[in-house]
Amino acid sequence: MIGLKKADIGDAEHILEFYQNVINSINGTEFNPKWNERYPNLEYIKTNIEKEELYICTKNSEIIACVVLNNRFDPEYECINWGVNANPNEIIVIHTFAIASDLAGKGIGKEIFGQIKMYGQKNNKKTIRVDIIHGNDGALNVFKRFGFEYVDTVEMFHPAAGLEKFHLFEYDLEKIN
Repeated sequence: MIGLKKADIGDAEHILEFYQNVINSINGTEFNPKWNERYPNLEYIKTNIEKEELYICTKNSEIIACVVLNNRFDPEYECINWGVNANPNEIIVIHTFAIASDLAGKGIGKEIFGQIKMYGQKNNKKTIRVDIIHGNDGALNVFKRFGFEYVDTVEMFHPAAGLEKFHLFEYDLEKIN
């Protein structure tokens, strides 16, 4: 079993390299988060490490997955009719979730999501939310398989691509037995 752990500042360069490898390997696939050399960048990575919101999974000391978990969201979220009525402190928002391309389809994403759900339940969160940029069909399919429900589509600013359409999804933690 793999485990999520908080990244530390010494991991920052390795995390940047991980994301760059993912970007290079998904070119031309159904996974298209529109990341590039501007995003995610080293400043973004260091900021999220300092806030203790960037998590990594490693195998044989190599980073195999990264995810940012917090309760921050774009202002457009506030105008959405979400399925779960929750205050910001009752929400987990998933950002920049990536798995090493050579490990895609091997159940690692499902394991990580299971840990995110357990974290949410343990910390009295009501819901997990994610926005997926239009055209990232691979991520849409993955989150649907994880049980996320489509909520809406809105235009939001993306650091690498500018104004883009995003599909908003939600996972109701209160429905878990």
